[in-house]
Amino acid sequence: MSQYVTFFKEGNVGTREQTRELVLEAAESLFLTKGLIEVSMEDIATKASCTRRNLYRYFDTKEALSIAVLRKLLSPWNDFQLQTFQQLRSLSLSGREELISFLKTLAKYLETNKPLLRFTAEFDFVFRERSTFQLDASSEESLFAEFQITEKLITQILERGEVDRSLSIPSSKAIIVPTITTVLWGLGQRVALRETLIPREFGVNGMELVQTQIDLLVLALETKEGPGEKKENLHV
Repeated sequence: MSQYVTFFKEGNVGTREQTRELVLEAAESLFLTKGLIEVSMEDIATKASCTRRNLYRYFDTKEALSIAVLRKLLSPWNDFQLQTFQQLRSLSLSGREELISFLKTLAKYLETNKPLLRFTAEFDFVFRERSTFQLDASSEESLFAEFQITEKLITQILERGEVDRSLSIPSSKAIIVPTITTVLWGLGQRVALRETLIPREFGVNGMELVQTQIDLLVLALETKEGPGEKKENLHV
């Protein structure tokens, strides 16, 4: 706890931004170890070695603090996605190869970062599904944009697959892309929440389900011809 106490000792309070970050670190630690539902603002204040009154100077509600933690967790996730996409694009892969590598690399990242999946699942359940939970338009748009990075990258991959004919998109990408991300993200969250139960129920590691789902998605999108080959026109 010494790292939290240091900033609050007399004569070494630190800047407002440092204190805010300290509170964020305390909240993140508790949310990821105990769960969003089980953690109170009092718990976070205790962890950060400050009073509840001081805590509320930075975050006036648990919802506001949870959103800040969510953004903090999304930042390295989005950075990883962009780096992965850029690395794969430099290899001049086909769209199909790029899609498989991209999705499976992201799945491996999430496998080692299951607390992110658990937290987002709890966040949606506790806050996002409540009719009383409302963000201002600017905050809603900003948060939505952070979640859209995956969709934008997958769209580019599918476009490459269409050009090189390694992928066949059966309907609008406006439907296909969110279907891919929703299915994978939802399954990943379920696996993270039921991490110990899935092996007992099905006899397999939970993340094997995610990897298999990726194989099925790619199978549904891949063409039955080699890249560059033209399909016969079936509409005579």
